[in-house]
Amino acid sequence: MIVDNLADILDPEPLGGNVFRARSRPTLPGGVFGGQMLGQAVVSAGRTVSAEQLPHSLHAYFERPGDWARPIDYTVHIERDGRSSARRRVVATQGEDRVLTAEMSFHAARDGALEKVRPPFEAAQASWDGRASDADMVETIEAWLRKLGQMLRLEVRFFDEPMRARTLRTGSAPGEQRFLVRPLDRLPDDALICCGALAYVSDMFLLASSLGPKGVVMGDPRVRAASLDHALWFHTVPAAGEWLLHETTALWGAADRALCSGRLYDPAGHVIAQSTQEGLVRVAHDR
Repeated sequence: MIVDNLADILDPEPLGGNVFRARSRPTLPGGVFGGQMLGQAVVSAGRTVSAEQLPHSLHAYFERPGDWARPIDYTVHIERDGRSSARRRVVATQGEDRVLTAEMSFHAARDGALEKVRPPFEAAQASWDGRASDADMVETIEAWLRKLGQMLRLEVRFFDEPMRARTLRTGSAPGEQRFLVRPLDRLPDDALICCGALAYVSDMFLLASSLGPKGVVMGDPRVRAASLDHALWFHTVPAAGEWLLHETTALWGAADRALCSGRLYDPAGHVIAQSTQEGLVRVAHDR
């Protein structure tokens, strides 16, 4: 069964015994979006801790590609329960196949002012409209964004020419980009669901940041790319459905692997989460 609403995607069904079942949406090239499994793992684990405890760190390994046509079961193992903190291990499976393993830490955070680390932004500032590119390129990128947004149930806006457009137009692009992202669907005013959504969007274009310098884009038949592991630190809970600024950077690449990082900001300029991801990035130059 295909799930159409992001709020439903991020709210797995409890089966009892700390096991939760989630459904998927089909995504290119037909597998499960890694961010979906991260978000579902966060919410599943969060349903087993006290309500005042929210995730502050996640370390996940992608074991194998998921099949969007099959449900994913998340089994939550209780590693530690403390007065103000808890730790959980989550194993995601499809039948006998393990697709994700994640360790998460939860903490009952105290209220405190966040330090602004960048100027505030408004959604209207992300106004790239492709005027620097030719008409065919604009149509190609806009169609790609519409399709991607519908598949992931996300709205995306770029400040500058997208890495994909620049790579297709010039043959390469710097290994960094910044864009705004928010859910297309209304999310409930539930702190845990909002943390799951934060984990979901933290995977957006992260590994793709390593492809611009190589002169290729996701979907190129010469490219084999897969996320291997993902670390995420939650600094605060975003408001449900608000625009987030995501800045991604390729940090290192060698031996068919790439290391990328991401930072997510709220509209006031506070950094609300930071991520690091390593992935397999293999480009066949003989095709």
